Amino acid sequence: MIRINKVHITTAAALLATLIVGCGEQASAPTPSSEAQPQAEAPTVSLPEGLLATVALTDAVSVVEARKEVTPGADIVVTGYIGGRAEPMVEGRAIFTVADSKAVTPCDAVPGDACETPWDACCVSQEIIKASIASVQVVDGDGMVLKQTLTGFGGLKPGSTVTVQGKVAPGSSDSALVVNAEKIHVTK
Repeated sequence: MIRINKVHITTAAALLATLIVGCGEQASAPTPSSEAQPQAEAPTVSLPEGLLATVALTDAVSVVEARKEVTPGADIVVTGYIGGRAEPMVEGRAIFTVADSKAVTPCDAVPGDACETPWDACCVSQEIIKASIASVQVVDGDGMVLKQTLTGFGGLKPGSTVTVQGKVAPGSSDSALVVNAEKIHVTK
């Protein structure tokens, strides 16, 4: 039985909300009350054995193609690069954003562009980015996102080209695709 929980919905909403922030915008200064609050460290857990695929995953489709027919619970293999925003990997959670490599050109592929975070594709319109990304998450047996960052795992980092095999998460739609990863293959 597939369960939709508030964590999935909140996580997907938070990821999508951060995409609205455009390239070059400055964050507001922290308020005194937020500076005084200590940040609790999220406990880390082990990532599932076999999550990192050592051989290429076959039958992958682009993110744009995958978003054309989204059926929660369906098997899916999608490919793209980790990006579409300045910080596509969520610290302390096993979540990242994958962008369609054909629809969302990273800035370093644009001649003369010297963007410090080329994977954010700030040279592409927000409308195109929103239509060409998906969230990838690793969940436990209860469907809860693991409290473990994926940065560095098997070479995962912003800009990495990946293929992800898994299931379409509950609550996904053609406007907000979330993949519960079962295997991740890093190609670069």
